[in-house]
Amino acid sequence: MKRFLILLVTLCASAAIAQTPEPSALDKAYEEARAAQLALQAAEAKRDQGIESQGGERSGSAAGASRPNENYYARQGLLEQEVAQARKRYEDAMKRWNDLK
Repeated sequence: MKRFLILLVTLCASAAIAQTPEPSALDKAYEEARAAQLALQAAEAKRDQGIESQGGERSGSAAGASRPNENYYARQGLLEQEVAQARKRYEDAMKRWNDLK
């Protein structure tokens, strides 16, 4: 009797799991677009926070002032590249989502 109940419960649980619908392609595209949007916002925030020069990114001038050096511009370029990649991913995800709607 105990084995029968275990078998019955197992079969019912399997049937319930089998009836759980798979997310549709539209749902997957929406989730991907949402994740891409959050990644874009994070990349833009990181770029905006990184605008201040860090140690070793300024060089002195003859007049006694300082200016950003190549290290600063290299870091800014990397931050901009991250934003561009995140924006491309977001645009692609939105296109995919809109095509499925």
